[in-house]
Amino acid sequence: MREMKDSKVKWLGEIPLEWKVERVKHGFVRKKTEAHQDNPIVLSLARTGVRERDISNNEGQIAESYYNYNPVDVDDLLINPMDLYSGANCSISKISGVISPAYVNLRYREGYNPQYYDYYFKLQYWLMAFFAHGKGVSYENRWTLNAETLMNYPIIVPTQCEQRKIVDYLDAKCSKIDEIIEKQQAIIEKLKEYKLSIITEAVTKGINPNVEIKDSGIEWIGYIPKCWNISRFKYLSSEIGDGLHSTPVYDSEGDYYFMNGQNIGNEKLVFSDKTDRLNELEYMKYKKPLLSENTIFITLNGATYGKSSFYNGEKVLLGKSAGYITLKSSENKRYIRYYLQSRTAKIFMELSLCGSTIANLSLKTLNEFIIPLPSEDEQRRIVDFLDVRCKLIDHNIDEKGKIVEKLQEYKKSLIYEVVTGKKEV
Repeated sequence: MREMKDSKVKWLGEIPLEWKVERVKHGFVRKKTEAHQDNPIVLSLARTGVRERDISNNEGQIAESYYNYNPVDVDDLLINPMDLYSGANCSISKISGVISPAYVNLRYREGYNPQYYDYYFKLQYWLMAFFAHGKGVSYENRWTLNAETLMNYPIIVPTQCEQRKIVDYLDAKCSKIDEIIEKQQAIIEKLKEYKLSIITEAVTKGINPNVEIKDSGIEWIGYIPKCWNISRFKYLSSEIGDGLHSTPVYDSEGDYYFMNGQNIGNEKLVFSDKTDRLNELEYMKYKKPLLSENTIFITLNGATYGKSSFYNGEKVLLGKSAGYITLKSSENKRYIRYYLQSRTAKIFMELSLCGSTIANLSLKTLNEFIIPLPSEDEQRRIVDFLDVRCKLIDHNIDEKGKIVEKLQEYKKSLIYEVVTGKKEV
């Protein structure tokens, strides 16, 4: 068993006796020069790695000029110092180009393997060690590690030979783990597609395969059972609206949540320590929408537009990205929500989107939302059928998700043990 010593770095613990502790500036040079290129290859950094940006489609944040961007060479180590909370955001570049000066671009010195330190820096994100050295307005809003702090950040230095052995070992092990994770995630996606197909079939064709059908007259709905009708949400609802278009005064000790689209989960609202709150006095200042046990919330914009959940009496004040549909007491909210999850509903939403940069569902779209409608009795039977089938599929998805989570945690644990020398390879 190898001899260990205290690294004197709290989140690293013990390291092999012969390893050194230095600073980032001893092993890397920060590249700050401006590229001054007229037609550069513009790069972006994501958790999946460094990739070339397509700046011709005007998507994302487009700079007026890339003249002051920093040059990037193959094997440069790029770090995002602005996102310390949500996960590892650093990577080795495999292509040359330029990148925003908002990122930190590190060039390795001799004796410092960039692939080893890519693993090392990812570990700092996972351990929230970078986060502890960050500064900003709030934890979730651009909590940033400044460049000077980063360059003076501690790094451990194994021998060059051991750095190479660690990289080869982790590359091989992580590749196998990632392969298993990808297979599990592929199964999850197939299960989700299967669930979507079952829901779509049930809410547009019913659950009796021998029923007589007719043309709905709606292109994206197609044929429906002959005894069904076509309706719109405005005829099924007592009120349809969205939330506050201004910002209330927050109170971290308040009893009311200020909810937006991101708080709309599957069937129920989801809150966290980061959800803004307000007190009753502030809550009473604003006009309240008509919420009842028959209210369905729906996300109005962003990547998760159309996601829906039920209102269960939570103390909430709605923000503008949260829409609501309060159905008449005679309507079946569970059937309506199943329909909102169907492919047919998603097609209607896509056809009705407005907004040039952020997808947005308008209140007009919610009011005019077209829905095939069976009798009340048949709606209940369809809901009962879907409850059973979807519960089984959701259980299988959850089980596969747990496998993925365990594999991801095992991968992080392995990287920690090997990178810090606690496991010898």
